[in-house]
Amino acid sequence: MHMNINLTSPHHSQAARKLKITTWKEESMDILIRSEGIELTERLREAVNRKIGRVRRYAPRAMRARVQLNRVNSNLPHQFRARIHYEIPGNDVVAEHTAHDPIAAVDLVTDKIERRLRRRKTARLARRVRIDRTAPDRWHALTCA
Repeated sequence: MHMNINLTSPHHSQAARKLKITTWKEESMDILIRSEGIELTERLREAVNRKIGRVRRYAPRAMRARVQLNRVNSNLPHQFRARIHYEIPGNDVVAEHTAHDPIAAVDLVTDKIERRLRRRKTARLARRVRIDRTAPDRWHALTCA
């Protein structure tokens, strides 16, 4: 293969400096936070980012996480609802939880999401192992026949 790139060209060196190649693991995920009836403080925003970042290890290809924080109008005072919609390839994962504190609600709903994603990842890996175990036998039968 012959490449027609002049390495001394000023255009080539500028393009090479500007080009940043990243893998899908390095890309950042969008975290959209929406709050109703709650002031979105820096502490709350950092807590949401930290919790969502912890969940990211089970779904590294996730595109976006939508976090909704609401104040619940119920008979109990100071109830907050956190709802997370995790957009990943395939079926999205959604969880919701209510607690006395918005950070506690985010913590509990993140645990739910983490359990669901861990279960999903384990099932996917088990399916892949099952397929890999049967594939060599089939290949061996075809090559030896």
